[in-house]
Amino acid sequence: MKRVIVYGDLHGCLDEFAILRQELKITKEDIEVSVGDILNKGPYLADKMIAYMQEHSIKAVIGNNEAKAMKQYEKYLQSGEEYLKTLRPFEIATVLSMQDNEYSYLKSLPYYLKCENLTILHGGLTPDMKLSKNMDMVSKKEMTLVRYLNKKLEPIPWSDEDNRYKFWSEVYDGREGFVISGHHPFPKPKIEKYALDIDTGCVYGGRLTAVVFKKNKKGYDTKNYEFFSQKAKNDYWKKYLKGV
Repeated sequence: MKRVIVYGDLHGCLDEFAILRQELKITKEDIEVSVGDILNKGPYLADKMIAYMQEHSIKAVIGNNEAKAMKQYEKYLQSGEEYLKTLRPFEIATVLSMQDNEYSYLKSLPYYLKCENLTILHGGLTPDMKLSKNMDMVSKKEMTLVRYLNKKLEPIPWSDEDNRYKFWSEVYDGREGFVISGHHPFPKPKIEKYALDIDTGCVYGGRLTAVVFKKNKKGYDTKNYEFFSQKAKNDYWKKYLKGV
């Protein structure tokens, strides 16, 4: 039976990803999709992560870390070594691990993918956002970044904790299908009527989560999906902050 399998934010956690895929017993029938942020912060760099995605024909959408990596790589090619001084160490490592193949791969990624009644994207949707091939870059960028909304249901920066009113998926009405996203890490998947957030913070010592959908007569079953997860081997971000 054909399954759609969606993975939460990878952030370079390739070991956990490989173990999780083994547990899932992947077949050629399966459609595998990442919610983006396959890069940065974790132990494996862009070249290794992208090679693995390509080797196993795993689809992905653009996350904010892919968007950032592309811009940084472009600036590095323009300005050279001097530009690297403006970046954090993990960003430098990402840029230096990229060449034309990695850059071309990132450029080819869409901002969202639809599998019948399922929609996979990185961050979320604001109440007035409509998905289309003609979306402007402002909307595309916002789609990779949105988390919380204020009382006017406007997106606010992650750091603006005082004005957090609702997480975007709490007010999402299902107009773009059943959405699976990542971006904001939760201790366990955040389940709403028309959406799931499956970033469970693997790179921060949490878990890497996948959600599996099977087909029914109406498309993919959004009532009886199943979660699988793999515990992180380490808190990679904490190790980075400590300089280990």
